[in-house]
Amino acid sequence: MNRYMVSASVLVLGVAGVKTALMASLVLPSENFSLAMISGLFALFTVLTAGVAYIAYKRISSFLEGQRKSKLAPGGGDTASKDTVMHHYAAEWGLSKAEAEVALFAAKGFSNNEIAVMRGSSVPTVKSQLSNIYQKSKLDSRYQLIAFVTDEVCEMATDAAEPAADLVPQRDNVTPLVKKASRAVSSTKEKPFKTVAAGH
Repeated sequence: MNRYMVSASVLVLGVAGVKTALMASLVLPSENFSLAMISGLFALFTVLTAGVAYIAYKRISSFLEGQRKSKLAPGGGDTASKDTVMHHYAAEWGLSKAEAEVALFAAKGFSNNEIAVMRGSSVPTVKSQLSNIYQKSKLDSRYQLIAFVTDEVCEMATDAAEPAADLVPQRDNVTPLVKKASRAVSSTKEKPFKTVAAGH
């Protein structure tokens, strides 16, 4: 995450520097140049560029999140499972097919020996593939991989359950028998009994 922040900061400062240079060379007359003016322009363009970059980042993030949730809508995509999560992140992390399979087995809790037997490979090969997986995913260990995949499955299941929860009709806490009894009492209050005279 820190690497992305540094890259973004360098990019923003670079764009602000280019804008300042263009403004100074094309718009401002050369006799008005001063260090204070150049510094002010650079600060202004830095703030404006950072603001635009932040807005663009939020919109892209919101769009991608919407795309992910639309796949989880009823009938719209994948179910919440470790297989689904690993299939998605294997492409994002740039894992090979073999590495993706090893990552899935590791996320499901299998040991290196068990993975080697299931894949018909050696334990050193599995260890090497796991090392590549950790490097590409920026995760430090098998436990972090398991925790990451489990969290993603839980989040997918929660997102998929939210639309269904909205469709459930809201009910009050009064039971049907209590409702009937209260209706009966209110109807007797509204229609009092008529007294019948004796002899009729």
